[in-house]
Amino acid sequence: MTRGQTYRCSICGSELVVIKAANGELQPVCCNQPMIPLKQKTQMYRCPICGTEVAVLSSKSSSMRLICCNVPMRILVRQTAANP
Repeated sequence: MTRGQTYRCSICGSELVVIKAANGELQPVCCNQPMIPLKQKTQMYRCPICGTEVAVLSSKSSSMRLICCNVPMRILVRQTAANP
């Protein structure tokens, strides 16, 4: 399991994103079917001042900037369960 991993339900289209990876093995189910892991992972960002974390689910602009506490947020390194 990896932080930012996205899963989608093939029936209803529901999506989920892993916020914090742990030692367990995530096997999400929706509409009585296993959810499909997507190849693209959601990019996570953290504010270096207050620690706020956000995930960008969709962006139509390459110039989007995330600002928190008047400073740019930093991209988080992807974490796996073995590297929390």
